[in-house]
Amino acid sequence: MIRSWFGFKERDDYISASILNYLITKEYDEAELKELIKGREIAIVGAGPQLDKINKLKEDVIIAADGAANYLVDIGIVPDIIVTDLDGLQTFPKNPIYVVLAHGDNINLLHKVKEMDKVIPNSQVMPFGRLRLYGGFTDGDRAVVLAKYMKASKIRLYAMDFQSGIVGKFSKPYYQRNVPASMIKRKKLEIARMIIEQVLNYNE
Repeated sequence: MIRSWFGFKERDDYISASILNYLITKEYDEAELKELIKGREIAIVGAGPQLDKINKLKEDVIIAADGAANYLVDIGIVPDIIVTDLDGLQTFPKNPIYVVLAHGDNINLLHKVKEMDKVIPNSQVMPFGRLRLYGGFTDGDRAVVLAKYMKASKIRLYAMDFQSGIVGKFSKPYYQRNVPASMIKRKKLEIARMIIEQVLNYNE
């Protein structure tokens, strides 16, 4: 359904997934990811306009959504996990676990996985090979879905702004300042907000 709303092509998603699966030559055991998250307090940091107000985080585990990792690393906070579709991520510290999504619009960015040590490749089509499918749509809500799926004890959101109509300058490497959200971006943020709301309100 979401593909039809935005004009995405399933064929392109499969092509991207196939390339990512090919590029990942070392299978990374997701057991470490589960062990890291289960029963822990998780901070999920987005790249919203309030990101540069953050200077410390107290939670057990930090998950950065894509471009938020650039800012966090710059101020000396290295995320434990980075959830990314690669369009905002410009820094590649060694220690984090990278949960990387392949989709039809990021085929030209998949080479970035060569800079990463621990990679769990994700797709938004039926997974095959080394690929996983945890769910979600944008990097931010996929991080929330991941933390919930891996049984985090508590999830706190930082710099996750869905309603201001502003896109944070850390969302893309070529942004020099916060920018107004396009209509397409507003729709994506609304979908992300709904996913996060449902996930956080879900009790097993």
